[in-house]
Amino acid sequence: MTIKPFNSNLEFTTNGELSLFFIGTGNAFEKDVFQTNLFIAKGKDHLLIDCGTLCSYVMEKWCNTDIKDIENVLFTHPHADHIGGAEEMALVGKYIARRKINLVITDKLKKLLWNESLRGGIQYSEEGKMTLDDYFNQLPIKQIRKKPFEMHEANVGSINLKLFRTRHVTTHKNSLRDSMLSYGVIIDDRILFTADTQFNEPQLKFLLEKYNIETIFHDCDISGYSRGVHASYEELCSFPAEIRKKMYLCHYTKVIENIDTVKAGFAGLAKPRQYYIF
Repeated sequence: MTIKPFNSNLEFTTNGELSLFFIGTGNAFEKDVFQTNLFIAKGKDHLLIDCGTLCSYVMEKWCNTDIKDIENVLFTHPHADHIGGAEEMALVGKYIARRKINLVITDKLKKLLWNESLRGGIQYSEEGKMTLDDYFNQLPIKQIRKKPFEMHEANVGSINLKLFRTRHVTTHKNSLRDSMLSYGVIIDDRILFTADTQFNEPQLKFLLEKYNIETIFHDCDISGYSRGVHASYEELCSFPAEIRKKMYLCHYTKVIENIDTVKAGFAGLAKPRQYYIF
């Protein structure tokens, strides 16, 4: 992997390399490094993973890029720092870009996204009652595993995506029953992005045994008030050294910059406005 600094515009194409670029790397309330939303490019293909409340603003002001240029999106779960920009994206796609946005989503999350998040704002239009399918084009997705947790596979052009069910906001401790639907993503069988998740050592070790993961971008809470919903820094420090050394931390507050994460054995902090190239 190499790290390349941002120049002047977000790069939507590569020479075939897999490129990851964080629009932001902070938690839901972070106004310095913004919310953890991730942009991927490979060859002529691109994908935005999550579009939070601040995403379009950061893309325009920090990255000289317009949200209307995004053609493919994946939503990991329905918290506002991950789907808060979805309504704007839908309306910009319909009325400005004049096209539907390709959407990577499971059927279950698609139903929840519409009925519990987007329907109130964009169901009605001058054309009559709308559905999610009037704004987004759901890409083919198939379930590839049911146990020990569900997994789904989809492709955006040359970019392969494997979604795995995560334990994020759980009503019952250590159970997915009556809990928020949330997913992490494995990209090209090489990169593991947890998105929002509790500390789940058995799941991570299972995935590392199944896939040849080079780099991990892991949710990390340093605030102290989100433990039980996000993996804490102290919990992540308990991972073996061989796992920590390939792990970049994201979804943090700026307090973490006072900690030497590299000295603690991690690869470091994921940083916004730089390219991770594989």
